[in-house]
Amino acid sequence: MGRYRFFGLIAFVGLFYVGYSGWIGNSGGIDPEELPLLDALLVDPAETVESHVLQRGQTLDRVLYRAGFSGNELHSLVLAVRQFVNPRVLPVGLEVRVRRWYPDGETRALEMRLNADTMVVLAPEQGAGWDGSVVVTPVTVDTVYMAGVIQQGGSLYRAIMSDESVDMRPADRDRLVDHLANTYAFTLAFSHQIRAGDSYRLAFQREVRPDGSMRRGRVLVAEIQNRGRILPAIYFDAPDVAGYYDRGGEALQRAFLRAPLEYRRITSSFSHSRFHPVLGVNRPHIGVDFGAPTGTRVYATADGVVASAGWDGGYGNVVRINHAGGYRTLYAHLSRFAAGMRAGRRVGQGELIGYVGATGLATGPHLHYELHRNGVPLNPMTVELPGAPPIPSALRDQFAEIKSERLKLLERAGPQGSPGAAGTSVAEQTDQVRQ
Repeated sequence: MGRYRFFGLIAFVGLFYVGYSGWIGNSGGIDPEELPLLDALLVDPAETVESHVLQRGQTLDRVLYRAGFSGNELHSLVLAVRQFVNPRVLPVGLEVRVRRWYPDGETRALEMRLNADTMVVLAPEQGAGWDGSVVVTPVTVDTVYMAGVIQQGGSLYRAIMSDESVDMRPADRDRLVDHLANTYAFTLAFSHQIRAGDSYRLAFQREVRPDGSMRRGRVLVAEIQNRGRILPAIYFDAPDVAGYYDRGGEALQRAFLRAPLEYRRITSSFSHSRFHPVLGVNRPHIGVDFGAPTGTRVYATADGVVASAGWDGGYGNVVRINHAGGYRTLYAHLSRFAAGMRAGRRVGQGELIGYVGATGLATGPHLHYELHRNGVPLNPMTVELPGAPPIPSALRDQFAEIKSERLKLLERAGPQGSPGAAGTSVAEQTDQVRQ
């Protein structure tokens, strides 16, 4: 095998995969997960492979020196790496593989696995220097169908995590539940509004790596039956319009999130008379307390302008935000504030504003959250929140077509209230490879 035929193959793969522009936005970005390199592509019988791991406090130069590179060769190799990634910000635990020709030991290629989806491959050029490319892990696209009933003492999370009819990793199931919770964040609080006997069904499209892990995914359509109410969520995407809608084209999104943090365990509800655990007297509790570990991220529930951020007696560290329409929100007992949090700053819905703590009059770490309109306290868990615009009239026909297609997907999951569904649909898998 010619010594440079290998890199020709890598270059071909790189060109084949180039141009990926992203698909299914969510929590954002590629997760750094364990994933074997593309050994089936790179293995050659006439080679040896060395593996070196970047340790805490080490630099890439040190790792490469330990791998046998020095002098001008080391310098040119680091310069080549800089074309793809900053060597100063590489994560601890980064694996560097060096492939050498057997038996002479000459370097064939160097591989750096940056994350589960991308790998930098460098090979020596004839004469001097290094040529490189980024190899992207290919994925296939399939659709997962689920349906189930919430059991006594259970939750939607437990139901999805234990659904044996679906071939999906626990970490990916967790991401699905989080995505579903965010989809319904404006209309349904999973932590305390889901009850035994409620049911769900959904169609979830995902990108799957060769090892079976998920790169990213999106709920195409879902339906939750909650206390007799049928709550659909239909994803619709068109120019200048994207989001989840009900069957009538009304947006599920609201101007306010129901909860300001992902960890939604309610420890104390809104009440006009509650026994205060610290003061020992009955007094109004005009907010909701969310129990969560110290350091849990707290997000603004709506666009607005910070009215104040600082210490306020029993509230401890507190942020107040003014919103359109006479609304104001309050976030108390924070352990610390997000960087740059100060009066006058504009924040967007879902933007980090601080971290859960136990400052002020608090018996343990939790977030106290209040919602007011024109000075009147509202129960953020039950109040009807202002909504986003519905499907524009010019897109109603297009939405009707998409809605019909998506609702048919729910039938594959099973009838509402069925105990289980048919897992991954092979018929829905595509032959295309994405990266």
